[in-house]
Amino acid sequence: MPIPGDLYKKMGRSAAGPVCIVAAFDRNTDAIVGLTASSFVTLSFEPPMVMFAIQQSADSYAAIVSSKAFGVSVLDRAQSELATRFSRKGRGKIDNTTFAQGHTLHCPLIPEALAHIECLTNQILLSGDHAIVVGLVEGALTRTGEPLLYFDGKYGTFAELSPGAGSF
Repeated sequence: MPIPGDLYKKMGRSAAGPVCIVAAFDRNTDAIVGLTASSFVTLSFEPPMVMFAIQQSADSYAAIVSSKAFGVSVLDRAQSELATRFSRKGRGKIDNTTFAQGHTLHCPLIPEALAHIECLTNQILLSGDHAIVVGLVEGALTRTGEPLLYFDGKYGTFAELSPGAGSF
């Protein structure tokens, strides 16, 4: 028997994770669609793959899962306002947002993000009320900075416990 929904939400909020904006061009209109994702993870080194989960009721769901390519922008701590805006429903979230164009693929990216990851859609796995989107990484750029993290329903950042501690 599955656990109750309130316990599940509490459990999910106990895991800190990176905050990303996943964006793509709608295949029908070429309009940019995007969403905030805290479920982004690296999946495979060979070949290089990443994945994220998207709720099937998300307004950008159809456009994202039908796109041939998508961009992942791993956000800097100074980009929490963008994370909040892209977590909302509606197409207005892209208004007044500047996007960069991928260097390798036709995909939108958020300027000044810690990482730009350009992906070809490789696989879509339906699971419960979400889909897991797997992307083959075709291009990536990174810069130094402080990550925006999501924990217990709030945004924060990373603080090192001590230099060199916890490396693996």
